[in-house]
Amino acid sequence: MKTAIITGASKGVGLATVKLLLENEYRVIAVSRDLSKLSELNSSNLETYKLDITNELEIKNFYDKYKDITLDLLINNAGGGSGPTFIINETMENFRRAYDINVSGPMYLSQLFIPCMKKSESATIIFITSLCGKVPFRGGGNYSNAKRGEMALIDTMRMEFPEYGIKITEICPGTIDTQVEKKQNALTAEDLAESIRWVGSLPKHMNINHLEVSHIFNSKYM
Repeated sequence: MKTAIITGASKGVGLATVKLLLENEYRVIAVSRDLSKLSELNSSNLETYKLDITNELEIKNFYDKYKDITLDLLINNAGGGSGPTFIINETMENFRRAYDINVSGPMYLSQLFIPCMKKSESATIIFITSLCGKVPFRGGGNYSNAKRGEMALIDTMRMEFPEYGIKITEICPGTIDTQVEKKQNALTAEDLAESIRWVGSLPKHMNINHLEVSHIFNSKYM
């Protein structure tokens, strides 16, 4: 049985991925600040852990609990900004928090679990980024900039991690319909979950460097 860790697991893409991986007989360690939705899932292969990805000590404590596992799939899905706005209104604290959520936290989590992933026959780390990291928008502020920083982190890890036998994949979605208010021409959380499952199923010699996905009628090329 493969083992996966997924952050930001309580809603949207994270929750959909938890459900899909459980259906595909993974042992899933689901991480989030809010575990209420996860408590509704009934599976003996599901473990939950309350974690703030911006808190260094909490990340270290999480690793200490699971440091002896063999980890096949690490999904850095937790993301978000700190009330992104126009640059004239931004603060250094907003930028620091956005970078902790999208860059510093995922970096530290990935670093710690290298020994666990070295034991896997086909270890993969997946980052869920955003098209706004490639194509910024007015008012994207700390979020767009942090996502661009996350992409640089991914490119660096892709050069450094093969020596540990770990593949690095960026999945870069356009608009996703994960909110109460429905969006037109948007991907669903389940679409992204299927992308994650597929990447995690590939053989150890095959790495998907970058997967950019969007609704057929919602693309940067239109």
